[in-house]
Amino acid sequence: MKHLRNAGGYLLDRPSTVTFLLGLIVAMHFFASWLWFPFISPASLFYAVPEQDFPNAVASLAIGLAAVAAMVGGFAGVVVVFGLSSADERFRLVRINASTSLRRNWMSIVTTPLAAAFGAIVAATLATASLTSPALWILEVCLLLAAHGAVRLIVLLNELVRVVHYADEAAQKAASMVDGNDFFED
Repeated sequence: MKHLRNAGGYLLDRPSTVTFLLGLIVAMHFFASWLWFPFISPASLFYAVPEQDFPNAVASLAIGLAAVAAMVGGFAGVVVVFGLSSADERFRLVRINASTSLRRNWMSIVTTPLAAAFGAIVAATLATASLTSPALWILEVCLLLAAHGAVRLIVLLNELVRVVHYADEAAQKAASMVDGNDFFED
């Protein structure tokens, strides 16, 4: 259990490693479907789609994924600005103490979904040109990148909300403290 927690902490702190592993998973999926199990190919999800509609179906899916990935990237920008612009002492300490990790994660939650969005546009273009097989594999990579960015964004947002909560608690505690001199003034 301890090793699993350590691995999770390592992956949480190194988004580029997770991105590499996701690409490796897609490459392994590609070779497994090409060499041994063709029924696990992403194309198998579209067997019910008539062949003449297949490129349009893949292109539509790719454009939908591009939109979702772009929304995740846009929201990530808001979260990064929220974390960077706060003047609260706790935010400053978090930014100083976790600077390298925060920089990696902030860059990842912005760049990963945007890469997925642009990759999905490439996949849509390939699908429209009837190159559906490479489009589907690019689409699979883009889906995983967008999901990676979204999950990392939620984790980072949760941590920032915790910092805000602690800052609010400290401010409330300071505001509710009574100055002893107030009781002895005439």
